[in-house]
Amino acid sequence: MKTRLAPAWVWNAGLLPKPEATSSLKVDGTELLAQPEKLGLPAVRYGCPILFPTPNRVRDSKFMFDGQSYSFKANERTHFIHGLVHSLKWNTRSPSADSESAWVETFLDWDSGVPDFGLFPIKHRLTMKFALNSHGVKLSFMVDNHDQKRLPFGLAFHPWFQILGSRAETYLQVPAQKHMEAEGLLPTGKLKALDGSPYDLRVPVSLANLRLDDVYWGMLPEQAPGYEARDKGLKVTLGASKEFTHMVVYTPAGKPFFCMENQTCSTDAHNLHARGLQKEAHLLIVDPGRSLSGWLYVKVEREQER
Repeated sequence: MKTRLAPAWVWNAGLLPKPEATSSLKVDGTELLAQPEKLGLPAVRYGCPILFPTPNRVRDSKFMFDGQSYSFKANERTHFIHGLVHSLKWNTRSPSADSESAWVETFLDWDSGVPDFGLFPIKHRLTMKFALNSHGVKLSFMVDNHDQKRLPFGLAFHPWFQILGSRAETYLQVPAQKHMEAEGLLPTGKLKALDGSPYDLRVPVSLANLRLDDVYWGMLPEQAPGYEARDKGLKVTLGASKEFTHMVVYTPAGKPFFCMENQTCSTDAHNLHARGLQKEAHLLIVDPGRSLSGWLYVKVEREQER
């Protein structure tokens, strides 16, 4: 039997003395997301940071699009990782509520007023809406292109889930169609069959012996990924709109957390797209004056004995 819980979500960006973004998801007093010991730690190492416009790694910190070269500051060896917005100060509108849910909307105007605008000089607005109800939280995004150039982007949610009980009793399920072959944590562009491979998570697999930092391809809205903390009687489902075609799974050994990252594109999507691998990359492109949106829904359920 599944029962309703009382989730509580906090996403704080632009309200702090320093521009760190923090997020928290509690259920019946249990915190699901890793939290910092103190503010000021890197904002991508806890909570649920937003990765945009380049989720995860960019090979050699550069790519080409529509004849223009884009270069970033390497922050992982020679590569650029985790995008440009996770630690910025956002604008926040007043919270709202009705009888079913409560929500708040935040936005970031990417223009010459942003210090790193020169790295990605395409004017646009990124809007995030966070809506909480009795089942979980819905995270919606919208990208509005305010420029005369096409806007190529990917967006990912990067939740750092705490291991709530035993690692062996934590089970992950990712109903993907393929695994993306990688070299040095960067996809080669080849899609590999899951049958018989150590990457097959189409049925729940214990976290006990999983050692992954990998990209999955071919996620579908009707087949949502998620995990179970079986010894805690908790199930978390990560439903998403059709824009989220990829998932990164990160399960480092000996750490008290793991990551299941819904992404609208592959890691290094801009470079894969430039190589003609549009299907594999699924880079999203917004024409001038147009918009594009999508959403992720984190549903939390408690399993009880009948």
